[in-house]
Formats: sequence, C-alpha cells, structure tokens
Amino acid sequence: MFRKTVHIAILTVLTAICISAQTPSPMPTVAPMPTASPMPVASLETILTEAEKQVENYQETFKDLLAIEKKTFEKYGKKGDLKDETVIESNFFVYQSSKDAKTSTELRNVLKVDEKLVPDSQARADRFLGELQKTTTAKKELEKIQEEGGRYDKTIEISGMTLFEAITLADNLRPFFDFKLLGSENYEGRDVYVVAYQQTKKSPFITVNEKKTKEQGRFADFDVSLPGSLKKSDAFLRGKLWIDAQTFQIWREERQLAVQTAQPIVVQETIFEYQQSEYGILVPKKITLTDNSIKKTNKDNEFAALKNTRVIFDYSKFRKTNVEIQFVDEP
Repeated sequence: MFRKTVHIAILTVLTAICISAQTPSPMPTVAPMPTASPMPVASLETILTEAEKQVENYQETFKDLLAIEKKTFEKYGKKGDLKDETVIESNFFVYQSSKDAKTSTELRNVLKVDEKLVPDSQARADRFLGELQKTTTAKKELEKIQEEGGRYDKTIEISGMTLFEAITLADNLRPFFDFKLLGSENYEGRDVYVVAYQQTKKSPFITVNEKKTKEQGRFADFDVSLPGSLKKSDAFLRGKLWIDAQTFQIWREERQLAVQTAQPIVVQETIFEYQQSEYGILVPKKITLTDNSIKKTNKDNEFAALKNTRVIFDYSKFRKTNVEIQFVDEP
C-alpha cells in the first residue's frame, strides 16, 4: 500500500549539495487574518529570538518522557463524509539513540487497535528492544523504530512531529521566511503574541516530493500527491504562532503546506497544541494533521482541496523516567 510521508527532523551530517542558482519567484502573501489586540511592547525580532531559545530548550528537555498516545486515523470520501476510522493507543517514549547521543526519536509500543488489546505487547516490546541493540548504525536504528511504531498506520507515515516545534524559527530556516507580528491576545488564560509566517523563497531544508537534503540543520520533508499539472508548481509553508508573552514558549502553531495556483491551495495543514508540564516546558497536548486531495475543477486552471485523511494525536500527561526503558501495559 502506498503511504505518504511527513518527516520533521534535524540532520547533523555535514555534506554539501548542489542547489539551482535560479532565483525563485516570490511566494504570495499570507491570506488576511483576524485582527488581534493592540500591538505588544516587545519587538518582533525580540519575540522571534527569545522564542527560538525556548524551542532549543524544549528540544533539550523533551527527552526520556513517557505518555499515553492515542492516534486516530480518519479516512474521508469524495463528499467529505467519514468512511473509515482507526484508533491506535500506544505507550509513547522519547528515545535517545544508543548509536548517536545527539539523536532522539519517537518510540511507540502499540497497546490497542480499535479498543482491542494487541496480544503480547509487553513480550513484543522486550524482543524489539533486544533487536534494537543489535543494529549497527543510528540510521538503521531509527528506521527500525519507525517501522515498529507505525505498523498499524494508515495511508500516511508521520514522524518527528513532537520532537521539533516551530521549525521555521530555526537559524537555518528563518532566512527563508517573512514574519509579521499581528498583535496579542489571550490564549488558555495567558497573554500571547500572535505571529504569522510565510515562506518567501525555495529552501533546501523544505522538500516536497524531492530528495532530502544532506546539509546540516532542521528540515521538513513532505511526500504528497499532486495533479500532474501542479507537480512542478512552487510549494511553500505558511502559518501562525501563539507565543507566550512572558516565557516565549509556544502554545499553538497552525502550519500549512500550500501550492501556488491561481489562488494558493492547501495540501496539508497541521495544528499543534501544547499543555503545561512539570519540567519547565510546554509539552504536546494534541496534534492534528489534515491531508487534502487536490482535484481540478470544471473551470480552467482552478483546483479544489478535498479532505482526504485526518490524523489526530492526543497525549496524556507526560512523566519523566531516568531508568532503563521498560514498557508496561496500563489498565
């Protein structure tokens, strides 16, 4: 079965690649957004710089954490009706690679599928961890972890969503985006800055149906289905960030992957929602990814986005472990 992929990661290998010298055409501006409350005191540059520091703190702190993850796959028909649903419940663990101290990944031990217990999930986890120790490289280790945790996934393969928040703030990605401070508002009882971002030129760190870069830095890789006439069209990221006015931590992000047509059309949208924790950072609460099918309409050069698949990740309260990994089935 063909599965689309969405992969967010940090690549630490230093290898040069060739990039076309052609100057890309400017991307369209972000669609009008609701007007927020009066402009905050902090400057946009201060907000972005302090938020990036908190993103790095998140990445460093979000290790060896455990939670229960409920992953729901929803498949939609041509008329927007729900055709199929699969719910996968797992023990979720942020795993530190035994082959590379700088590498973390999402490790899942599947407990239930559609409310039915997976037979011998504890025994399988024990065997899997034993096999994991026999892998010879970090790459093979991560591939094995992804395959094991995603064995019940439907049509789309997603990884790295919890590990890296607000990727557009990274040093290697920020130069490819335009940021705009919309103002401030109240979110979950907190004062937050609302910042919009828009990709303005092609980046080797954001790939759509292309070979992934080997350059150093944070990157996003998308494998999506597009009509033949749009396969060579510019694809770009745009979205909004809700940044805490006191701590500069990220409370929410709405991120869209869009394709340039007569009117930009959204191929995928991901909404990240975060919650308080005991570890000085906000941790994932809910991640919702919507994948659209792009269809040509009856009108010339016009396309429509139809909801195809939605994947919802819900997380329990996170807890910390400093002991050897051991999966335990929860009641």
